[in-house]
Parts: sequence; C-alpha cells; structure tokens
Amino acid sequence: MIREVRNRIKEILQNAIDTAVQSGDLPHVNTPDIPFSPTKAPEHGDIASPIALSLAKTAKTSPRKIAESITRHIHLEESSLIRKVEVAGPGFINIYLSKIWVYNVLKTIKEAGANFGHSNHGAGLRVQVEFVSANPTGPINIVSGRAAAVGDALVNLLHAVGYEAVREYYVNDAGGQVDNLGASIDVRYRELLGQGGLKIPDGGYHGTYLIDLAQSIVDEDGDKFLRFDDTDRGTIFRDLGIERLLGTQKATLERFGVHFDTWSSEKALRVSGKPDEIIEVFRQRGYLYEADGATWFRMTDFGDTKDCVVIKSDGEYTYFVPDAAYHRDKFERGFDKAIDLLGPDHQGHVEHLKHLVEALGLGDDWLEVWIIQQVNLIDSEGNRIEMSKRSGQFYTLDALIDELAEAVDDRFAVDVARYFFLMRSNTSHLDFDLQLAVTQANENPVFYVQYAHARCCSIFREMESQGIVQTEIGEAQSELISDPESLQLIRHLAEYPEVVLNSAEKREPHRLTHYLYELAGLFHGFYNEHRVLDPSNANLTQVRLMLVGGVQTVLRNGLSLLGISAPESM
Repeated sequence: MIREVRNRIKEILQNAIDTAVQSGDLPHVNTPDIPFSPTKAPEHGDIASPIALSLAKTAKTSPRKIAESITRHIHLEESSLIRKVEVAGPGFINIYLSKIWVYNVLKTIKEAGANFGHSNHGAGLRVQVEFVSANPTGPINIVSGRAAAVGDALVNLLHAVGYEAVREYYVNDAGGQVDNLGASIDVRYRELLGQGGLKIPDGGYHGTYLIDLAQSIVDEDGDKFLRFDDTDRGTIFRDLGIERLLGTQKATLERFGVHFDTWSSEKALRVSGKPDEIIEVFRQRGYLYEADGATWFRMTDFGDTKDCVVIKSDGEYTYFVPDAAYHRDKFERGFDKAIDLLGPDHQGHVEHLKHLVEALGLGDDWLEVWIIQQVNLIDSEGNRIEMSKRSGQFYTLDALIDELAEAVDDRFAVDVARYFFLMRSNTSHLDFDLQLAVTQANENPVFYVQYAHARCCSIFREMESQGIVQTEIGEAQSELISDPESLQLIRHLAEYPEVVLNSAEKREPHRLTHYLYELAGLFHGFYNEHRVLDPSNANLTQVRLMLVGGVQTVLRNGLSLLGISAPESM
C-alpha cells in the first residue's frame, strides 16, 4: 500500500521537476530514481524525499533552493493525495498526506481482512523450499529447530505474495553416516546384552538416545539378533534406526507446527538409477576424467580452485552425485525455482552445488542456497556449548519446548521458541541462552506482540458489553484522526504489505518480527494516550474502533505468517 503511494508521489515530484526545468526555474538535470526516507515524527510529514540533495551536484545549486523550486511547481489542487509540502533542513521535501489516504488505509485493511498484505507478485511460480533435512541419525536439535522456523515462515511468506511454494524434507537415509548409525546401535545393543570391551566406531554416534533405542530392541526381540553376523545385524539396525529416528523427527516437527508437503528419500533416489544418469550426463558433456583410480568432476571449469572426486576408487559415489541427481529431480518435477536452506556445516558445499546445477544446464538463478547460521547453547555459567550428534553433545528441540512449557504455559512454548529463532537475521549466529529464555520468558518480545492483539480483542469485547454497535465510517469522519499516535499507527499499518513482500523476496522473515514488534509498541503507546470507547463522542469512537480493527488484523495476519498464535486473551 505504501509502495503505491510512493509511486504516485514519484510521479508528482517528477512532473514538478520537469515543469521547473521547462520554466527555467531549474537547469536541465537527469533525475535519478526518486528516493524516500521515513520522517522522524508525524509533525515532519508522512514521507520525505532527499531528491534535491541528489540533484544538487549536477544542477550546481544548493539543495534547499532546488527543493524550494520543486515544491513551487507541485499543484496540490491537482492531487487529493497530498495536503501539504514543506522544505526542511538542508533540502528535504516533507510530504503530508491527506486524510483521504488515512481513510483508504483503514478501509482497505477492513475489506481485505485475512488477505491484507497478500499480493500476486509471484504470479503462481512454483518454488520448492528444502529445509531442515537433518540426517536421520538422532533427534531434531535446536540448530535444526531454527532452520524449521525460518523455512516454515519463508514458505508462508512466499504463499502470501503469490508463489506456489512447497515444503520439502530430504532424508539422507543412504551413505556412510547411516551405516555408522547401524554400527553404533549394534554396539549399544550388545552392551545391553552383557558383551564388554566394545567401542563406538570412528564416525559413529555416542548420544544416549541410542541406548534407549537399543533397549527398545532388546525389550521387543531379546537377543535374537546376536545370531546374525555383524554385517547383517548392522544393516538391520541401520534400517530400524532410520525408521524410528525419522519417526521421532517427524513428531517433533509436527509439535513445532511445521508440516512438510514432501519427504524425499536419498535411498529411493539412488535405487531409481538417477545418480547413474547424472554421471552419464556429466560424462557426455566432458566434465569427467579418470585419475588415481577415481572419477573426477572438473569443478575448475566453473571457477573453482580444484576438481572433486565423484566416484571413489571403490566405485562408491561421493555425496556430489546424489545431490546433483536430487536437484535435477526437483527441476524435472516442474519447480521454477529451488531454495535450499542449509546448516552452517554446509558452507563449503554451496559453490560446489551451484556448479553442479550449472553443469546440468538448469540456469544461473534457478537455485538459491542460504546458510542458516549456528545456534549456540549457553549454559548457566555463560559458557558456549558446541553441539554435535556424533559426540552426543546437543540439545533437542523437544527439550527446549518442554522447558519453555514449564515456564510459560504449554500453549505458548512453541510461540516463544519460534519467535526467538526468527527475530534475528538468518546470517547471524544465535546464542540461545536457555536460562535467560526460561527465567525471563514472560518478558519475551513475542508476548509484547501477542498482548497487543489480545488488547485489541478486549476492546471489542468491551464494545459489545457496552452495547456499542460498530458502524461504517466515511471519509469525513477520518478527519477526526489528527493525533500523532494515530497517524503513526496508520502509516505503519500501510507499510505492512511491503514488509511482507520484502521479507519473502529477500528471504528474511526476521523483517516481519521487527515490524510486528514496532507495531505493537505504537499500539501500546496509542492505547495509553487515548480512550477508544468514548460515550461522549460517538463519531470518534467509531473512527478509533476502525483503527483498532486495522491493528488487530495486521497483528493476526503477521503472526500467522510466522507460525505464531494470536491469542484473544492473555
């Protein structure tokens, strides 16, 4: 909404500049894209433009004189959008919007309701978003929890701006890591049956969750697997471990409010023969060569510093091959764009993956890869704990939700966790101070936002209890909105669609969390200064009810996109 206003004002300013040049009031200048900046307070206008400062060098005139010349050629009587313009400071043009604009903002929000902030910008393009994709070798930890919150919110945002977005989880159920899982379970299983002197293999998993898993096998089947040889027993435990741990991961993600549309299997991909097809494609295109008993891919042809092995000397594929096959499979399923949200340990793989996609001819901008940065757990003494499933040192998402549930009530535990994960940029490391999150959970900013929504709901409940009936307001009544708190609120509400669009297009859900927190702050300030339900002034009451309704709608819509509840009471 604010974008449309800015575009119209750009036209008005450009026409004024052209008229000033034609009249000789300004020398001939090539006008750059007219910029805007927020005003510091409503008394300085609704929108400001520093265009005069941009033109000063080429016009060889002071910015203030240029601004004065431009404003002289703005004919306010020709536009119902602007009620006043002023030159401020060194040459800023402060623009005061008419009350018709105020009315249109509130009217648009009320009419659009749950769809306010939505657009057709994406034009129905199909986008696959792959996120979390944790190896099925242990529970979901808080690092993957952050990726789950970001990926889920991003898909919601993409849907809101007109894309057909799909959530996908890629199960790495093949390769060395799952073989090590089976071998690790085997050790725990035999230990529970009294065998000593055993050791978790190199690259295996030490987490105590495998002891619990092994115990469940003993409880169900006793020692019957001891009759199998080591290889067969490892294979059985590998498949059983994947099944049960993946089931645990799915249950955790469902509890966290993340519901994937598609679960893809690396094992199924390998069985399909698609990795073999990839090798044939690369071979035909001249990207492969043999050396040292292995098959190499010419990464250097794409600007990399060295080539990479794709088939080892023992005939096994490296992870490059199934990864390339998986992305080709995405393309063949008809996705116009693929977005991968990867963990911080995949940083070095990003460029390789892009080179493989380029070699397949899928287009330079078909694949986007974003790194969701590390979450570090901070213990009670302020020490940072490095987490690793292999070492058994990690903190699960379930444990986090459980602790938050004890501190803030079960219905808000997921909200607190999701907001905490989303409130910082994806590219920033997040230090998760568990003690702080639990002991000060009631001061978590998500409650500040949720309480603003609950406060809106309470106003409408009070309206009904007083027998007040909300009516439609007209343009004339919008003139009653003149206080700075209301005007700031309306200006902020008008920015919501652009915030949603930018959050989606820049893949930055944290922009929306910041916006909602600011909106809540403006609303709390408005509420503390003004009486909404005023029996002595029915018209003003109706206008303010419409404003509160706009705030309520935007808070509810924004929280929904983040996957966070909008409670009606707290």
